[in-house]
Amino acid sequence: MRPFILIGFLVLCGLAMPFSTPEISLASLAYTRVIIEAVDETVPSLTFRTPEGQVWTLTASSPDILTGLRKGDTCSVELDLDDRVTKIVRIDAPSP
Repeated sequence: MRPFILIGFLVLCGLAMPFSTPEISLASLAYTRVIIEAVDETVPSLTFRTPEGQVWTLTASSPDILTGLRKGDTCSVELDLDDRVTKIVRIDAPSP
């Protein structure tokens, strides 16, 4: 009887993690060292080329994250589950 009481207590306290189902986490996808091909702040969208040579044009979650980007910049780009650009980190920029 004691083991059942202990298990019941642990479940009520939330301490029995193996007995509960895991929460679904929001994942994202990151591309590192992409080359910016075009920036359109009116849509807002970003066109970039992956190291494998694929060219992607995706909407940005906010026009603010596109500010200051130029064609030829090398960046790391993070996408959400809806294939929207959520984060851009410039790795280096070409010299003017």
